[in-house]
Amino acid sequence: MSNSPYIYSVLTLGLIALQGCIDPYDYHFEEKTNYLVVEGSITTEPGPHKVTLTTTRNIRNEKNAFKLRMQNARVTIATSSGWVERLVEQDTSGVYFTSADFRGEVGEKYQLKVVLEDSREYLSDSVQLQAMPDIDSIGIRYGSVNYVSELNSALESTGFFIDAFVREPAKQISYYRARWRYTYLINTVGDTPTTCWINVSPLEYGVFSSELTASNSISQYPLFFLPVRGVMFAEKIKVDVTVSSENFASYQFWNSVYNTTYRQGGVFDPAPAFIPSNVHSVNEPGEIVLGQFSASDVKSIVRNIYAQDFPERVTTEINYWEPCFKYPKEDHSTITDVEPHDWND
Repeated sequence: MSNSPYIYSVLTLGLIALQGCIDPYDYHFEEKTNYLVVEGSITTEPGPHKVTLTTTRNIRNEKNAFKLRMQNARVTIATSSGWVERLVEQDTSGVYFTSADFRGEVGEKYQLKVVLEDSREYLSDSVQLQAMPDIDSIGIRYGSVNYVSELNSALESTGFFIDAFVREPAKQISYYRARWRYTYLINTVGDTPTTCWINVSPLEYGVFSSELTASNSISQYPLFFLPVRGVMFAEKIKVDVTVSSENFASYQFWNSVYNTTYRQGGVFDPAPAFIPSNVHSVNEPGEIVLGQFSASDVKSIVRNIYAQDFPERVTTEINYWEPCFKYPKEDHSTITDVEPHDWND
């Protein structure tokens, strides 16, 4: 018997894409001040890990409609065991990297320190790296979703709802953040037959809590809907899911991002508030700082989906009759004729 907790699926913005792009927040401030944005995380995966320093911009103020990458800063991460890791900036980009052999350890505490070129100093809260429980399995549920096309037509898409089943630890509330990607191959059968692989890495993610589930049990967390077409079943669809542990403050941060950015309130709802940060100014305690520094344990799992998993017979053509480069590109996808190194993992 599994339990369904709260689940929030959201699209990442530049600020919250800690694993990806480094675009800044587009806050609509009229004043000229550029607020510091700190995007940093370390995990139990191999390094290097990175911290990105940028500022906000005001797209409605022509004098302030630009982004600053904070270059030449001194960035360090101190551990509770006494080690201080000095990060190195790459190509004056405002992105600072740890050494390749630096990685997080469960139970260790980490604190980020940033000293800007003008001597302004910032410290994060000390964050403890929590253990990520085992992912028991990835489940698939056949179903459909309705959507409106660009031509304003009501359409239906069939596919699979993807779920993660996590083994909850006993007598403990846990917090998680999940990311995913999927890969499939297509066979082209034109004048020059080839095989190509399509990798889709959505910016979408999920953040959830085990607060309403029973401890020492397996909980079901719904992740995303995977639309399926016959051409995707030339061999298989490979789904990769990564789940990271989060502490309560980090969970609150991601939850606030969702509520501030995506929740559409009514006229009587309170106005959106600043998203809380765990990074603070040493020189000016009241200064607004945006972003988050986190430490997470990471677990990954793979689930392959085959044509026989589809409850109906696949009747659409599984071969593609055009060259690979003409295949309709999905959002956040790449196409290659080189087999991915982990395709058979």
